[in-house]
Amino acid sequence: MAGVEAWPPSNVTKSALETRVKAGILRPLKDVGFPEWIVPSANDREPNPPPGYVVCFLSFLDRGFGVPAGRLIRAILHHYEVELHNLNPNSVMQAAVFTTICEGFLGVPVNWNLWLHLFKAEMSARYVGKEKFPLRAGGCTLQLRQQRAGLYIWSSMPSSNRGWQSGWFYLRNDGGLLPKYTGKMVTEVPMKWAWGAPTEEQKMLAPLLAGLQKLRDAEVTAATWQLPSTRGVCFR
Repeated sequence: MAGVEAWPPSNVTKSALETRVKAGILRPLKDVGFPEWIVPSANDREPNPPPGYVVCFLSFLDRGFGVPAGRLIRAILHHYEVELHNLNPNSVMQAAVFTTICEGFLGVPVNWNLWLHLFKAEMSARYVGKEKFPLRAGGCTLQLRQQRAGLYIWSSMPSSNRGWQSGWFYLRNDGGLLPKYTGKMVTEVPMKWAWGAPTEEQKMLAPLLAGLQKLRDAEVTAATWQLPSTRGVCFR
């Protein structure tokens, strides 16, 4: 497609993935015939995953993407009709923080209507002058609705994720729970990307919003932390 930049070569090594295995955020290789993950071949100028695999990124693992994929990230991909590679590192982190807030602090399963009430999806693109071109990866950005920022805890997202698109590898799509990789690019914004929770459901969110307020009053915040070769999310 004219104007669309090519995929950057993958810089992922087996050592980098094994580091994530040791950190407990990636499964070890046990299935010789259907390995849990695959380092791209030097001949793969762009992603070409075998059947049963999707394209994942090191930065996704470092921002909280779990294996197997959690309920929220699966719901996000299916609702917004995107593939895993269409997200970006900060979007993955948003989902990871929200999951932890629900399950670890509010003591409830991930609440989809609360997600829709607080967050929206927007298209990210590359601009040349006033002309807009789709991205090979990262075309769907998940953001907190600014008018409802006061309902959520404060969280610090990295201001730069430079070079993250080079960290791609093949991840086994266990159970086919994630959308199949097709190389899809986000070229338009469907109306439902901006939809919030249905009006009749919003009144049911009052107890959860009250719980979030208690967390804000207690000054609970989320931020990234850095260790050698890995990064994650911490709460204070």
